[in-house]
Amino acid sequence: MANKRRFVLLASSCLAALSIAFPLPVLAQMVTGSRMPGYADVFGLAADQQAKDYSVEEIAVFAGQSTGVNSVLPGESISLTFRFKNRTSHPMEANGEMELISYATKVPAGEVWKPQVSRIAKEGSTPFHLNLAPGGTQDVVVVPQVPERFGGYVLVSDVEGRGRSFAAALARSISPDNGRVQFPTYALDATWPQFMNEKVFTLFERLGVKAMRLPASYAPASAPEAATLERDLDAYMGWAKTHDVAVMLTLQNGSTVTQPLGRPRPWLSPEGTMLKSKSDEAWLPQYDPDFQNWVERLAMRYGWPSGNLNAVELWNEPWESTSISGWGADIPRYREIYTSMAQGVEAARKKAGVQVLIGGTCSSSNARDKLFADGSDQFLKWLDFVSVHYQPLAADATEEPAWRNRKSPYGPVRVWDTESWIANSEDRFPAVIASMRAQGLTRTAGIYAGNVYDSHNLVVDGKPVSIVQVWAPAAAVAATQKFIGQRDFERLLFANGLPWVFTFRGLPGAAKPEEDGTLVVLGDLKALYDPNRTVFRSVHIASDAHLVLHDSEHRLRAFDSNGNAMPALNGVLTVPLNGSGYFLRGDGRNGSFAALLAAVRSAEIHGIDPVEIVAHDMTTPLGAGSSFRLTLTNVLNHPIDANVSARLTNLSLPLDTQRVRLVANETRTVTFSLPPETPLPQNVYPLEASVDAGAEGTATLHEDLHVNRIAYRTISVDGNLQDWVGVLPQILPGTGIGANLTEEAWLPYRDFTQGAGSNLATAYLAYDDQFFYFAAKIADTTPDAGMLRFAKRDDDSYFYPTHVQAPDGTPLTWPENVRHFSYRKHFDVPSGSGEHDNVQIAFNVLPAKPLLPHPPGVMPHFITYWDTDYEFALNTVAQEYGGGTEIWRLQAPGIPRKHFFPRQPHSPIDGGPVDGKLVTRYENGTRIVEAAIPWSAMPEVYARIQRGETIKFTCRVNDNKGPAHELATGRSVSTTNSFTFHDDWKTHWSNELEFSADRNGATSTSIQEKQ
Repeated sequence: MANKRRFVLLASSCLAALSIAFPLPVLAQMVTGSRMPGYADVFGLAADQQAKDYSVEEIAVFAGQSTGVNSVLPGESISLTFRFKNRTSHPMEANGEMELISYATKVPAGEVWKPQVSRIAKEGSTPFHLNLAPGGTQDVVVVPQVPERFGGYVLVSDVEGRGRSFAAALARSISPDNGRVQFPTYALDATWPQFMNEKVFTLFERLGVKAMRLPASYAPASAPEAATLERDLDAYMGWAKTHDVAVMLTLQNGSTVTQPLGRPRPWLSPEGTMLKSKSDEAWLPQYDPDFQNWVERLAMRYGWPSGNLNAVELWNEPWESTSISGWGADIPRYREIYTSMAQGVEAARKKAGVQVLIGGTCSSSNARDKLFADGSDQFLKWLDFVSVHYQPLAADATEEPAWRNRKSPYGPVRVWDTESWIANSEDRFPAVIASMRAQGLTRTAGIYAGNVYDSHNLVVDGKPVSIVQVWAPAAAVAATQKFIGQRDFERLLFANGLPWVFTFRGLPGAAKPEEDGTLVVLGDLKALYDPNRTVFRSVHIASDAHLVLHDSEHRLRAFDSNGNAMPALNGVLTVPLNGSGYFLRGDGRNGSFAALLAAVRSAEIHGIDPVEIVAHDMTTPLGAGSSFRLTLTNVLNHPIDANVSARLTNLSLPLDTQRVRLVANETRTVTFSLPPETPLPQNVYPLEASVDAGAEGTATLHEDLHVNRIAYRTISVDGNLQDWVGVLPQILPGTGIGANLTEEAWLPYRDFTQGAGSNLATAYLAYDDQFFYFAAKIADTTPDAGMLRFAKRDDDSYFYPTHVQAPDGTPLTWPENVRHFSYRKHFDVPSGSGEHDNVQIAFNVLPAKPLLPHPPGVMPHFITYWDTDYEFALNTVAQEYGGGTEIWRLQAPGIPRKHFFPRQPHSPIDGGPVDGKLVTRYENGTRIVEAAIPWSAMPEVYARIQRGETIKFTCRVNDNKGPAHELATGRSVSTTNSFTFHDDWKTHWSNELEFSADRNGATSTSIQEKQ
């Protein structure tokens, strides 16, 4: 996947004209229009087919009562005017036709940004005749016979002997619900300022899209940019009110006047010269009062209910140290400006009674780091909503008890996804939106605007003309707004099974709310998200899987992703179970929605494996006789009888087949006991398990099991692993962990390419009454010099000095009496952030966690969840920082979730160095790590061991030149989970591997037990 996501919305019009370091990113990651795979073939527009002698441009369009928008509602016709131009110096006379081609787009599983085009049919053509003088033009009016089928259509001109040319993209879509909504559940982004016009808002209204994210760039009234910025914003807000579009404004910088050094500030070279990098555009603190007054004026002028402004947020993606949108200041600076924004809104609320929400930060992790790292709720009153970007199945803000239970006139903290462009084709869109809403999100984005529409501002005969091309996914956006819209998510109909059926309550204002509910049916969540993040990821779904609903009374209605009715056949509705979302509704008669729920609950499910199998490691030594467990979940909606068989392929142990009966969606654990057996030195036992449910199908699992046992012994921490002889090894899976969608989307301009890595790492665990001991032997041919000592980190060294040089050598001086708040380089944090050789270890022991286990209406682990109670980083300190090692406590009960950035506020209970023992050394291509952590640093872990209870443990091995490896990678008991380790934006595997421990005074576990 490319690393160059273009952020379309928030480059202000003034910045495009200013010679400041905020270039528009190159559109590389998003794939739209003619760049979509299959486009040339489907529309006959390959290079050798395209016209060279003429061009064609749409200059007018009428559809129903609207103009300028290629959007067609049911029953409407559309009339388009095209201007042909002779590009030669010779007369041109020829016949041609305007072909109407229906098409679809589809993003393949495993991809996000590249929708592929497929042809449905040539729907017809309209003939025309050209008679063009050299360099001349001719206008042709076309009234294509657009089918009533909802979806995308393209008009292509084909002139005899002169080639083909794209003419227009249009979509027919379902009729929208009219009227404005204060807090819409869906928002589509605006386009670049240079392409903005009222017709964009017209399209939103015709699709039923009730919300938009817009920029508002701050500049003092005296700044040269101020008048243009105010004029443009006033136009946008006026159009928004006219077309019933609620607006969230993202506030950011709009002027160089406010800037320290008189310009944006990129990172610096060690010598203090500005580099070519993203820049900080945070303004000087002296402008904060004026900014506050500006926010107050905005809220009073445009705020709800007299206007359509419903919320403001501070900056787009204000990541720490660098971001795509001009934020690169320290955390205190963000808190200062955020306070000014909040106080401006509060003043407007008091003076004018406006209802404008305060929020932002663009990720739940960023909100915690910037606003709550001090352990207080100082900013909670000013967090009406938290915005999140690219947290797929990880909207963990919906699990924060303090946020969910906030007492405020504006209610709990809302969680708004304001940019996760992951549903970039019509087939994906309904299911992505449904699954986002199921995570507790009360506002969603879901799709890149460029896949929905393409706006152009033209000059035709000396007059401005705006034309909005409309692409196929627009139909799905309209259908989703119609059938989901403002309806509240209630629950998954199958709380512990498949398929995914998202239930939405009827609208309170509907004539019959109880009959107005919608179901969204999705067969395969893995087709939309990283399979490793999904529940039931091991369950196979056939390509022809489907759901059969019996509807003898003809009360049920089914619709495809675009809103087209799916006909029943002899009272039977068949719904495909794949990566597309399908809408189910009743016909509106009394009892029809209840009948729909009953029909789906009892529907025939075809093509889905009957059982999910989850394997648990052994926790008792083989020599004494051990056992392992399989947790089975019947994902089907009816009982099954099955034979469960299992074997460890490298042990000659006969294991009896077990017979089980599982009722619908039941989860049960079966245990396979093992007679005493000689343990194998590598402690790896390949499992083959199967559940044969006869006609319902067979589920299988292949997975390496281990004996997870912590030895009781005292270790001398000296880098010599002799003390570990006989301790059961834990070989980490060889699969490396690279950058994920979140990391690539947040920092699209960074190169996340890593080496192959050696893939060999073995860990050892032991304890005594004073310490927990950990050792790792890691194949590593690229030694790392080490990190700084974080207990002595000079936070000020990460920020601009007094004197710097511009790229052209001009000396610049930071203003006096102003904190140097702009980052000069990337941060260093104790986790190592994947850039160093270090090891992280994590323990899961407490039943009560800081977060709720899952949002209402879904099962545990449907989204990211809190699983680690204690986490430590085992770090080597570079010689330039004094050498040696440092153990840093990253997480413990009471520590706010944070990343320990420079100048991050401290909390009463906080992370920090641990008084343990750690040795790291390199020898012959091997890295040795050996550590002792006192039980005083994690008393609850020791308490469980003392009670004879299991603990859950995992570790992460980071490599400065290769991918990371984690102990739980790929295990069926785990899913990827951002909270397992730091950093939150990286891929981790959940902390679900159980370990037992030798008891004090008992014979130590050994791989030599019976040798």
